[in-house]
Amino acid sequence: MGQKPESRQQTQPRQKKERRGFRPPLVLSGLGAAIFSGAALFLAGMPEEKRPVPAAEYGIYSLAGAFLALAVWAVVLAVRRGRPADAVAAAVRRSPLLTRLWEDSWFRLLLSGYGSLAASVVLALSKMAAGWWFSSRWFAVLAGYYLVLCLTKGLVLGASRAAAAHPQGPRRKRREWQVYRLCGWMLAALAFTLQGVTILIVKEGNGFQYHGYLIFAVALYDFYCLIASLVYFFANRAQRSPAMLALKGISLAGSLVSMLSLQTAMFAAFDRGGDPVWQRGMNLLTGTAVCLLLVLLGLGMVRQAGRRLREL
Repeated sequence: MGQKPESRQQTQPRQKKERRGFRPPLVLSGLGAAIFSGAALFLAGMPEEKRPVPAAEYGIYSLAGAFLALAVWAVVLAVRRGRPADAVAAAVRRSPLLTRLWEDSWFRLLLSGYGSLAASVVLALSKMAAGWWFSSRWFAVLAGYYLVLCLTKGLVLGASRAAAAHPQGPRRKRREWQVYRLCGWMLAALAFTLQGVTILIVKEGNGFQYHGYLIFAVALYDFYCLIASLVYFFANRAQRSPAMLALKGISLAGSLVSMLSLQTAMFAAFDRGGDPVWQRGMNLLTGTAVCLLLVLLGLGMVRQAGRRLREL
């Protein structure tokens, strides 16, 4: 008789586990919400004559609402089960590649660096082809900027891998500081190519343009990249390797340049009837400030690397 309450207590958790019911997957629900919500925003910004049939339009709106509800539901369930970070870590550890990406910050940084290098190569080749096809100085100067950016990333990534091949010790540390110094010189050189882009923006009124609601997504992404690069580059510098800081220095430089392109896109989208003299002055001021920051950042990296190399 005295053991019956204990048996009831033991069977209750099993009954709860059997009544789990439907649980929407977090990753698939979030991915569907992002895709269909983006499509709904794109449809909302389209002209009336270019929109699809009402059935397709309302179907996309309905799917966006359904996936958003599923995503919120999945997030709430994940929070109630425990820390979302623990759930993500448990799911990631099922794959060896994802486990290495999750735990090895150096491998993650190298992989993102090579991905960024591939994107820069595609941009450089496309701008070069457009400059030759349209005989445009604007595209030619942009191609030169992206070529210098590709050269910078390629040299730093190659030198970083060579440094990582050495075992931990003074020799490897010396190689990493040499990579850091090389990155500083290349960032200073990158500022001169960017100054050419700024001059064409001011003289010929060229700039970057994004259609519809895309400009808001670009602005959100650019500000996120800038804040993340600043935090990573300046926070806990003593705990990070010089080669890793060099790659993050390139990311910070790219984030600073994106602010110039975002400003020209903002003028093109929201101030088309504004004073062109004021717009040119603002573009010249922002472009010169970004170039000056790149030069100061590069020379500061060169100076720091030279001091550390003399200590070694």
